[in-house]
Amino acid sequence: MLHSFLIVFGQTLSLFIMIGVGFGMYKAKRITDTGAAQMTDLLLYAVTPCVVINAFNRPFDPQTARSIGIFAAVGGIFMAISILIGRLVYRKGEENSRTVQRFAATFSNCGFMGIPLAGAVCGEMGTLYASIFVVLFNLFQWTYGFAMMSGEKLSLRKAIINPCVLGLIVGLPVFLLSVNIPSPVENAVSMLAALNSPLAMIVIGVHLAKADLVSTLKDTRCYFNSALRLILMPAVIMPMIIAIPWLDSTQTVTLAVMFGAPVAASCALFATKFRRDSTLASRMVAMSTLFSIATLPILVSIVKTVIE
Repeated sequence: MLHSFLIVFGQTLSLFIMIGVGFGMYKAKRITDTGAAQMTDLLLYAVTPCVVINAFNRPFDPQTARSIGIFAAVGGIFMAISILIGRLVYRKGEENSRTVQRFAATFSNCGFMGIPLAGAVCGEMGTLYASIFVVLFNLFQWTYGFAMMSGEKLSLRKAIINPCVLGLIVGLPVFLLSVNIPSPVENAVSMLAALNSPLAMIVIGVHLAKADLVSTLKDTRCYFNSALRLILMPAVIMPMIIAIPWLDSTQTVTLAVMFGAPVAASCALFATKFRRDSTLASRMVAMSTLFSIATLPILVSIVKTVIE
C-alpha cells in the first residue's frame, strides 16, 4: 500500500506543482481575470472535446466497447447515488447556501482534475474511461445541476449541447467505425488534448489564488463539505463499486479518482451566474482542492491495494 501511495502521491504532486504555477502567475499579475476566463473557454470549447476524441481514436474492439458500456452504466448509477446522498445530507438551512453545498457535495472536479490524474495513474485506458465519466458528469450537471442552481426546469437540450458531448458525438463513431483520421488532423487533436493537464491545473491555481484562504480556513461549512466530498462520499460509494464483478482494476481505480476528486470548479461558476452564495462556493472549491493532495493518493492507494 505504501508503494502505491507514493506513486500516486508523486503523480498528484506533479499536478499540484502546475497548480502552483497558476497560483504564482496570478499573484504576480502575469495572469489576469480576463486571461483566466479565456483559458477556461479554451479548455471547455477546444481542449476537452479533443481529449474525448483523442481517447476514442483507436481501432474498434468488441471487448473495449463492452467495457465502455459497462463503465458508463456503473458511472451513471453512482452519479445518481451521489445526488441522493447530497440531497439527504443537505435538507435544511438557508436556500442559497444549501443549494451550493448540495451541488458541491454531488459534483467533483472530474474534468480538470480527474482526467489528468486518471491518465497519470491508469494510462491511456484511464483517460478513455475518465472521458466517458466526464460526458456523464456533464449530462447530470447540465440537467439536475443546472435546474438546482438556476431554479428552472430540467433542460435536456442544455445537457446535449455542450463541448464534451459534442466530442463524444465525433469520437464515438471514430471508434465504432475504426475511422482513419487524416494525419494532420489527428496530430492537431492529439496536441490540443495534451494541453488538458497543464492548462487545467493552471486554471485551478488561478482560482485558488483568487480565494481568500484565511476566511476559507475559518468557515466550518467548508470543512464539513470537504470531508463529505473527499472522504464520506467515496467511503459510501467505492465499496459498492469494488464489489461489482464486471469492472476491471483500471475501471475501478478511475472511478475512485472521479468520485474522490475535489469540488467541481463549475460550482463557483454556477453560483456566480445564478446569484447563489458564490463566496461559499469558491471557498469550498479552494479548500477541497487543497485537502485532495492528501486524500486522493490515500483513496487510490487503498482501492488499488484492495483490488490487487
